[in-house]
Amino acid sequence: MNAAEPRPPQTGERLEADVVVVGGGPTGLAAAHFLAGLGVRTVVLEQRPAPSGHPRATVINSRTMELLRYLGVDAEVRRVGVPLPNTARITWCTELAGTELAALDVIESAESLMRRAAISPVLPVICSQNRVEALLVERLPANARVIRGVRAEELTRTPSGVRVTAAGERPLVVEARYAVLAEGLHGPLRETVGLRRTAATPLGRLLDIHFSADLSPWTAGRESALYWVMGSLVRGVLITVDPARGEWLLEIPALTPEEEHTYFEEEVDHLKLIEAAIGTSVDGLRIHSVRNWVMGSTGLDSWRSADGRVLAAGDAAHTFPPTGGFGMNTGIQDAHNLAWKLAAVLHGGAPDALLDSYERERRPVAEFNARHSESNALQKRALLQSDVEQAEFARNIEQHRPHFDFEGQALGFTYAPGPGEPVVQDIVTYRPTARAGHRAPHAWLDRAGDRISTTDLNRSGFSLLTGPEGAVWQDVAQEAATFLGLPLTAAVIAADGPHLRDVTGAFADVYALEGPEAVLVRPDGHVLARLPGIAPRQELRQAADRTVDSGRVPAGAEESS
Repeated sequence: MNAAEPRPPQTGERLEADVVVVGGGPTGLAAAHFLAGLGVRTVVLEQRPAPSGHPRATVINSRTMELLRYLGVDAEVRRVGVPLPNTARITWCTELAGTELAALDVIESAESLMRRAAISPVLPVICSQNRVEALLVERLPANARVIRGVRAEELTRTPSGVRVTAAGERPLVVEARYAVLAEGLHGPLRETVGLRRTAATPLGRLLDIHFSADLSPWTAGRESALYWVMGSLVRGVLITVDPARGEWLLEIPALTPEEEHTYFEEEVDHLKLIEAAIGTSVDGLRIHSVRNWVMGSTGLDSWRSADGRVLAAGDAAHTFPPTGGFGMNTGIQDAHNLAWKLAAVLHGGAPDALLDSYERERRPVAEFNARHSESNALQKRALLQSDVEQAEFARNIEQHRPHFDFEGQALGFTYAPGPGEPVVQDIVTYRPTARAGHRAPHAWLDRAGDRISTTDLNRSGFSLLTGPEGAVWQDVAQEAATFLGLPLTAAVIAADGPHLRDVTGAFADVYALEGPEAVLVRPDGHVLARLPGIAPRQELRQAADRTVDSGRVPAGAEESS
């Protein structure tokens, strides 16, 4: 960051905030929501005057839906998204109107659906990025502000934090304690503060065509999230965006140098490409937008500037192929991890060093998602290039399940893996655990006749979850009131009595608490530590000390059991 402090513009609006977020995509808007919910004044600067109409990302996995549930927008996202019956299957065919080669049921049966419903209070959904952005803007809290149509051009250091100068109809200056760069892959500010980009070898170029058409004659009875087409003229995927409105995305990778030349260097008839993928002409077909882009993974050598005042998140910190749908999800989860740490520092409950744990925890998750997405992309490219006999194709389709069925990856990543342990144990199967570093498992509870989830208990701060022998933790939480400057509450969960009721026994089974033991859950829903309850006040102080320690061991890792 520039050491010299340039003279600020003398005209235009001047704003002050705790955090300035550059970029109003899903990551930046989610960051504003999470920060504002923890009492942090936030300003978001976004160059686009309105969300893009192009769908881009469409998959919202279970973990991200839980975070949208925190924000109270999950029901709206589901309402404007794709109905569940349209998302439970993946189909491969010669053309949409041609021969079906194989199908993979992501949700195989009612029993499979019930298993998924038992591990999270929400199910994944398909909802296009532009719709998610619109909902997040509409529901923005009062202490967060989004300013559109301004381009952040300069980021400099001030005695108290950072200053962002933005250009628009009139100059704009925002001064804040910290800046979060959610400016996307092509944002200009990262390099100016010393965050250098890295990139893996690109995996190819793709053409996206967003269009509307009534495809129900060929989709009715075999509704699918994706229709992979393996025709002689076009090989790619038809992505369900909104079947009720007949909204689709055709994504075509260039599989040969000839196709790359045809798709990206010549004048392409996009209507003919769509009709080739469908296998017939369709009345009333309308093209909305077209884009082409390079598929690959990128990253940063560091997610935090040398002076500590600027942090990167989402596509500004990492990108990877869309095969798996983890781009938008990873960015929103970055924002959730970072927000409580910024709030703790800004409220004076934790030292600035706590922010170093953001990259230490999130980078391994992003790198795992990148590797898995790259593997998926290479497998799908090889599949699209193959000429496999239909029966053999159908026999081997199950090996592609990890590309489309990834609850273990979405819910099971850990911030405190043991020695030699991967950040994700199993991509497909999620195995709930209340060990430190893992997402605190979901279990339905009864509260005075209302059904709530354990994941609802830490929305505004830290929570202590304990069993019927841990009532002492309620006294401890009331005495302390806060933990690292954020609210601290305690919940006694028992099979019966005046407390939260574990009516199904699911909480007791998965949390496996012994005597007065408690699980301390962070504001981002991950377990910080398991506390024995022998000397509860001392144990809580020690947990705080370990958390703010900027040492090499992730906070709470030594508490794993």
